[in-house]
Amino acid sequence: MPNKILCTVAVLTKNSAETLARALESAKEFAEIIVCDGGSTDRTLDIARAYGARIIPQDPVFKDAEGRIKDFAGVRNQTLHVSTQDWFFYLDSDEVLTRALVSEIREIAAGKPAAVWVDRKYEIDGEVIERAATYPTRQMRLFHKSAVTEFIKPIHERINPKTDVVIVTTKNFMLVPVSSDPRVWREKWKHYIELEVFRRGKISVWQWLGVCLENLKISILFAIRFLRYSLFSRGSKMPLSLEWERHVYHFNLCRALLTSTI
Repeated sequence: MPNKILCTVAVLTKNSAETLARALESAKEFAEIIVCDGGSTDRTLDIARAYGARIIPQDPVFKDAEGRIKDFAGVRNQTLHVSTQDWFFYLDSDEVLTRALVSEIREIAAGKPAAVWVDRKYEIDGEVIERAATYPTRQMRLFHKSAVTEFIKPIHERINPKTDVVIVTTKNFMLVPVSSDPRVWREKWKHYIELEVFRRGKISVWQWLGVCLENLKISILFAIRFLRYSLFSRGSKMPLSLEWERHVYHFNLCRALLTSTI
């Protein structure tokens, strides 16, 4: 595979035609693209085929009665298990790899096995957001398969690195395009909250208080970061309405979990 990066890029899709072409265009230098589809009825699969992607269906066992993913780790592991390259990168269907990051991944994939934290920045209406309370928002998106076991956690899934693995962080970042409409964020997180309540099942009041305390600590951290960058930093900033949605999510999660206490 001349000039190709010896790495698999795996993408989950469902009616992702609006954003998928840009995502796959950013990944076209990779040796393998796997699209794990949840039953798209738009042009998603046509776009995937145009980029030479290998298409596999999402296993129904990982989806709910409405066809939505209920176990993201399970679906991610589907792509991991069928990948043919030693290196693996997972990309959401609306995300974009920057040219600088692609070049950096090419160098990393030519080196020794490792697990790699990848920096991410939000993009709103084509503008890269340089300041946000959630920054740095790194995720372990790139890894050599010998350095990990599998994906874990049904929501907010992550790869599980082995204990002796070398872990590094990229110098460059990928783009995470997001809506400027807070209602879009709230609707997405509503599903995550439903999954979190289902995952935890019945919990004690003390467990509920523990979850609420942890979320309060995160909200306080975000508030401190927001004040710091608002007062002392320049560059494009996350809209206040979207920063607020993070706190709304924490509140709604605690409120939903309260109904499951025993």
